[in-house]
Amino acid sequence: MDLDEVFNPSSVVVVGASPDERKMGYQCVKSLVEAFDGEIYVVNPRVRRILGIDAYKSVKQIPGSVDLAIIVVPSSVVLPVVQECAEKGVKGAVIITGGFKEASAAERDASMDGELLQERLAALAEDAGMKIIGPNTFGFVNVGVINASFSPVFNGLRKGRIAMVGQSGGVCHIFAYMAMNEGIGLSKVVGLGNRCNVEFCDILEYLEKDDETDTIAMHIEGIDEPRKLMDAARRVAKRKPVVAYKVGRTRAVERAALSHTGSMAGEYKLYDAAFRQSGVVTVNSCEELFDAAKILSLCQDCLPKGRRVAIISTQAGPGIILTDECVSGGLQLARFSEETEKKLKRLLPPLTIRENPVDMAFIRDAALWLEVVRTVSADDGVDALIIFNLYHPSFLLPPEEIVDARRSYGKPLIMCTSFPHELMLKEKIKLEEGGVPVYGTPERGAKALVTLMRYAEMKRRTKGG
Repeated sequence: MDLDEVFNPSSVVVVGASPDERKMGYQCVKSLVEAFDGEIYVVNPRVRRILGIDAYKSVKQIPGSVDLAIIVVPSSVVLPVVQECAEKGVKGAVIITGGFKEASAAERDASMDGELLQERLAALAEDAGMKIIGPNTFGFVNVGVINASFSPVFNGLRKGRIAMVGQSGGVCHIFAYMAMNEGIGLSKVVGLGNRCNVEFCDILEYLEKDDETDTIAMHIEGIDEPRKLMDAARRVAKRKPVVAYKVGRTRAVERAALSHTGSMAGEYKLYDAAFRQSGVVTVNSCEELFDAAKILSLCQDCLPKGRRVAIISTQAGPGIILTDECVSGGLQLARFSEETEKKLKRLLPPLTIRENPVDMAFIRDAALWLEVVRTVSADDGVDALIIFNLYHPSFLLPPEEIVDARRSYGKPLIMCTSFPHELMLKEKIKLEEGGVPVYGTPERGAKALVTLMRYAEMKRRTKGG
């Protein structure tokens, strides 16, 4: 079945809907009521109305057709509910309920009921031709279309081009909250949970064809069939950037991963090597996952042709940090041409450091700043430019001019700037809408640029092969 019918339903039912604000069954209904334009049904045999919607005693009693079911009932009654949904012709389900494969893994001395329950659930779904997100998931969000989760706050997500797919609802939330705080748009956020019959490979293949997604970020704990994932990742990475954060670098993680989503974490080094061979960018933290996805999404049209980077900074300290991070990440400080050096000497006062990295301390002339940026960007020996510009009320580089410089020379331009959240958010959004990624620290900006360089090299090797 086409997953597009799951992510773009016309009608949804919440089974296990609740009038109690503390319950997930209430929050799931709230998520829909606030943003979904289609038909919403709720099932709860003990109440009459929830958030202004008439409640039915069962799915069968619903008069209209239903495309998607969000199921928030105890695990002991999930199978009968799914069977009823199948008989109703429901095309897909989000099963938020836990107590399946992960429960058997957590309780080694208990029976294998949880694992058997998930096996029966998968068989039932297969017979019905029903795709299931979960069980043991927070749900999913197709931004601007539907929030099929217990997190109504995700209705505040901006529409964008990055899709996040994770095994952990917690990590999905971290990623989405970072996007909300930084004004970055997302296309989809999907929590796969225990992966009953929708695997990473299925989502990757769907997102490959998704016109609303240009970059895919994945958080992975453990995979039952890694070869399928790698095959799908290799195909998709040829068309769209794929970034993976694979946890499990220590043996201590095995037990935790198994009891979280019921999958072994696996040998980290093998996964890392296999991803790299498949053209997938690998990262080592939630922050790096977000930063890498952002730069790969914004800089697809201006991938660097080499490793030579130019650095411009308002202060020497951040410029030194940028230099350290870039060089330790395998980049090279660009050597300016004689023409560039002469122009910088003419433009900048004597006490200014006019070599790479360029120190623009105490210069508060925006026109001069922009002339330096254009001069450095125009140098054929520069493959990318990274700028640190500390926010100050008396001085702010015009975002439109920075974007214009980036577009004029076709090279990636990264801004690093530290600012109180509300003071420069509009300017930050303008920069990023123009293809200039903005990072709050020099370390984050430099690491993101290193990721972009490595991705560009992988792309060149793939084309060469």
